[in-house]
Amino acid sequence: MTYSIRKFLVLNLLIWITIATTLTVIGNYILDQRDIERHLDSLLGQSGLIFQALIGKDFTKRDLVKIQNQLNDIPTIIHQMYRTGKNQNVSLEDKFQFQVWDSQGNLLIHSVNAPLISLSSGQDGFANIKIQGRTWRSLSITDADSRLKIIVAERFDSRVKLAHNIARDDILIMLLIYPLLGFMIWFTIGKGLSPLNKIAYEVSNRHRSNLSIVDPSAVPLEISALVDELNKLLARLQSAFEREKRFAADAAHELRTPLAALKSQAQLALKLKDPQERKAALDKLISIADRSTHIVQQLLTLSRIVPEEAYTLTDISTFDMHRLTVDEITDIVPKAIEKKIEIELISPEYPLALQGQMTSISILIRNLLDNAIRYSPPSSHIWVRLEERKQAIVLQVADNGPGVPLAYRKRIFERFYRVLGNKAHGTGLGLAIVQQIADLHQATITLESTHPETDTGFCITLEFPKTRFNKKN
Repeated sequence: MTYSIRKFLVLNLLIWITIATTLTVIGNYILDQRDIERHLDSLLGQSGLIFQALIGKDFTKRDLVKIQNQLNDIPTIIHQMYRTGKNQNVSLEDKFQFQVWDSQGNLLIHSVNAPLISLSSGQDGFANIKIQGRTWRSLSITDADSRLKIIVAERFDSRVKLAHNIARDDILIMLLIYPLLGFMIWFTIGKGLSPLNKIAYEVSNRHRSNLSIVDPSAVPLEISALVDELNKLLARLQSAFEREKRFAADAAHELRTPLAALKSQAQLALKLKDPQERKAALDKLISIADRSTHIVQQLLTLSRIVPEEAYTLTDISTFDMHRLTVDEITDIVPKAIEKKIEIELISPEYPLALQGQMTSISILIRNLLDNAIRYSPPSSHIWVRLEERKQAIVLQVADNGPGVPLAYRKRIFERFYRVLGNKAHGTGLGLAIVQQIADLHQATITLESTHPETDTGFCITLEFPKTRFNKKN
């Protein structure tokens, strides 16, 4: 099931933003209530002190009546002030009230809608008091000279309503901003994912034969690993295609002459009437067929061996190098007997544990033995030596052949290269295969003459590290 990264990110971001915003609104509501309480308490304190300063101590009953009459006109004045405005239902006189009491407990003046009972708890200072089912926040101040008690009070429900209104406005703003926020997130994520679309477009519009790597310079850090792996895959595909083309070219090049010889020998055998001559022609035909088969086998082996890092090998195991060498010598002994060549193995009697790809190592040993037999004269000797060192297993194969001059030793690992003047039958691929397998296992190769004084004989030494691979491979 496929899904959209953009939709996934937008949806989850909006969910988390909603959660974060909700927690913010709740937190702001709690903090706003605390700040509103402090702010309104300070206003109550200022109002009480202002009333105390305005009333003073020199007043008459007539003054009190005049003040009360003016207070009774406040609702009319307020309604006139807001009649032409948008807030025509404002009733500030219901939320904030005050009272002035004398020392005998008589209510001298009060706001229009103030209760006729005291809003004080009996002591000066702030207090919460419940009257007629409503809770009030009140402040009582007693004037030291006139002994008048001034009480200013505010209903708690007005404070709660103010906090609710602030929270409601925050929620409304959040809901109004949400569509814009969603669009901006959608647009920003789209811009962030645009490199993926560019890479997909570049790859999809390539010619099928174009396996060049994707330019990593403009790739964001988050997808650089993906692009690196894609480039590695393209490189492996390019290498595989090149091996296929090289195999086809090598096969066409190397089989052209044997196939022509096969055809000539077959035509010759058809024309010959002498049984002995015909048998000789057919034997020659079989020899050419065997050589062609050997060429194809070597080409196939070479095409399957990839000179990449050793950790890319898939079937790594730990095996006994001594046992593997004995098995390969046993398999190739019949070929050595045909030339009366003796193969001597010099090896420790205990197992030699080596970690690597056993199939590839067996091919390497087989090619070394096959080369030694091919290039050694009849009735000669081949030495195979195994040695265990502290960090490596050493394989050495030496023969009594004509050897390889020092000037040509750097080229004998090239494909199809053969030393001039060498009459032994071969494809020039054996040591190329050995080189690639050695590279796979990070083995070092040393070449030298068996008889340094005469520069004859050939000795090849390979040193395989013991612990080259991770066990999980």
